[in-house]
Amino acid sequence: MAPRTRNDLLAGLPLGVAIAFAIALVLARLPADWFLDPTSRAIIYAVQIPAGPVFVLIARAVARGMQGDERMVLLWAVTGAMAFDGIALGFWPGLYGQTGDALAWMTAVLLWAFAWIIAAGLLMTRAEPSPTA
Repeated sequence: MAPRTRNDLLAGLPLGVAIAFAIALVLARLPADWFLDPTSRAIIYAVQIPAGPVFVLIARAVARGMQGDERMVLLWAVTGAMAFDGIALGFWPGLYGQTGDALAWMTAVLLWAFAWIIAAGLLMTRAEPSPTA
């Protein structure tokens, strides 16, 4: 693994874990009724759309600060966040403060958020050209 790629991983992966942990703490504070009521849930879904670009902006700032590839740091950050959520939901679902149907709907909201993070990343970052042989 090239040093730069390793730096992108070391910048992005912990960033994603930290953001996912912070979001889990926020989600734990939301009442279960917000996930169970379709209108409230629609509002939560809508809030996730601009949250995607915010995640990307944070990853870009970290990449610039570490002189890394913005897209690679973002990909590692998304990987870290998704891995954290996958492990935490599987082994420590109480972290999210929800149970039963509310936990299932909250998990769906997380999947929706990841889709918007990836979409924002595709629109807001550019891949660095591959070195030609």
